[in-house]
Amino acid sequence: MQTENKKLDYDEALEYIGQFGKFQRRIFFWLWLVSAAGGLAVVVFGFTAYNPKYRVGTECDLANSSYFIDEEGGQLPGWLVALNDQASNDDLKLKDHDCRIPTVTKDVDGNCISAYFTEDNAELAGSTYSELIIDRSVMQSSLVEEYTFFCDRAYLRSLYSAIYMLGMLVGSYLFGFLSDTFGRMKALMLATVCVSISGFLGAFCTGGGGAVWYAILRFITGMGGIGCFMVCFVLAVEHVGAKFTMLIGIAIEIPFAIGEALLGIEAMIFRHWQTLQIVAYLPLLALLGLWFVVPEPARWLLAKGRVAEAQESIRSAAETNGRKVPAWMLSSEKMQSGPAELAGRPVEKKTTVLDLFNTKLMAIRTVNMCFQWFSVTMCYYGLTNASTSLSADPFGNFMLSVLIEIPGDLFCILFMDIWGRRPILSFCQIVSGVSCVIVGLLSGTTDNTLGLQIFLSLLGKFCAAASFAIVYVYTAEMFPTSIRNQAVGVCSLVARIGGITSLLLDLLKVYWVPAPVFIMGCVATTAGALALFFPETLGERLPDTLEEAKRIGEKSGRSICQCTYSSPLKMYKEELKDAE
Repeated sequence: MQTENKKLDYDEALEYIGQFGKFQRRIFFWLWLVSAAGGLAVVVFGFTAYNPKYRVGTECDLANSSYFIDEEGGQLPGWLVALNDQASNDDLKLKDHDCRIPTVTKDVDGNCISAYFTEDNAELAGSTYSELIIDRSVMQSSLVEEYTFFCDRAYLRSLYSAIYMLGMLVGSYLFGFLSDTFGRMKALMLATVCVSISGFLGAFCTGGGGAVWYAILRFITGMGGIGCFMVCFVLAVEHVGAKFTMLIGIAIEIPFAIGEALLGIEAMIFRHWQTLQIVAYLPLLALLGLWFVVPEPARWLLAKGRVAEAQESIRSAAETNGRKVPAWMLSSEKMQSGPAELAGRPVEKKTTVLDLFNTKLMAIRTVNMCFQWFSVTMCYYGLTNASTSLSADPFGNFMLSVLIEIPGDLFCILFMDIWGRRPILSFCQIVSGVSCVIVGLLSGTTDNTLGLQIFLSLLGKFCAAASFAIVYVYTAEMFPTSIRNQAVGVCSLVARIGGITSLLLDLLKVYWVPAPVFIMGCVATTAGALALFFPETLGERLPDTLEEAKRIGEKSGRSICQCTYSSPLKMYKEELKDAE
């Protein structure tokens, strides 16, 4: 029986209002839109800054000549075909991004017969970029052309791509702080404004002088993009009960992939970078309407001592779910979330981020988990960005690359409670890594291996997406409540460094074409081996203290091949039925 001095506990309230009833499902539906917006924002640059094929125009080209004979990306002019056929080695063939000025041979009538390169061929630079003939069969205009990221300036595209990741690095901490301090919904609204307005204004940063402003706005867009997804993730899991946390935490990542696919569809329709930039970002302002339909989580309100508002939220949820709650939850002002000593519990020592490294055991686990996040993010974004240049159909490859994430998320939902966190993470990291290594070694080979390259790239992305879902849950389960948010924050910081690294690795292509994907594969394979040193958290209660966290897995004796023969979907179905 409840008393007037009973502390209001939201998990206990959920037993009355339902852990995943109509109230929570409606909120989850609206938050799908936010997650999709985060996915869309992160891949826009892949098409607005699409790196087209280009070559130097010669006297053999007519005025306004196209890269190909037809603009659909078909056959090269005959004299260029001859150039490739006569080349004695690959270095003397026409490259996809070629700034060398070819030497042309003509017949007695002055008609071009063929062209050839030598090791001494001069290259275009600076003011002569206007002589380039650009392939417009994919995008009719792009930021690469707008800011002349050609030839000796080509590396700037990778740097601008990395600026978004740098914005995500800062935004993950900034919006985490704003969310904890001022409220989830206020932080979400600010993140929405940041990503939408900065992305929209970026469309008007034209000409060489606009490059600096675009970089600044892209940084802000990255901050808003990660803010949208982070706050959305927290809102989704804080509104549901403990038994639905894993399901909702992974399911909220599914619309992220749908948002990425939506951008691919928009890119197929709008082939000019400015139009695509506007169409992609401006509609996101509509998400501000969620302020009126998604409430602040009662869990956060209680943590901030705003009991009256929490009680009103509980009352609203109960009415929507057709449930009744005890009178003490809705009327007693004495029932509040007070200090630990008032609830008869021992006062715990205040923890800091340094406690993640206060013992050898915790330090090893922390460094290992940070490396897992670094590896997962590197492979995830590296494979996503590489998908548009894998073959002649960048749109089809991109769509396959992002939609393969959905089966990856479903794989986690189905098997994480059967096989365990540790073996699945290790398996997915190793498969992703080996796939990347093979794709890297096959790149630049004959077209006969293209199908295999696409298959392995998709397999790597499937496992990278699954690993991404796992590390979020695994980190939350391995570190104690007193320091859980800081542990995720540290891992998120390292993850953004991994994302930046994946983009900068692209610069190594000039030295060895397979280098970027090959290095990512080696890192992921190493991470998969190191994942085997983690304790298994399946079946363990969430640790509240550092001492409890250190004892995780001590008595489980669970091997990496052991399975728990249960049906997660059946369990969730039963819980869902009880919540009605």
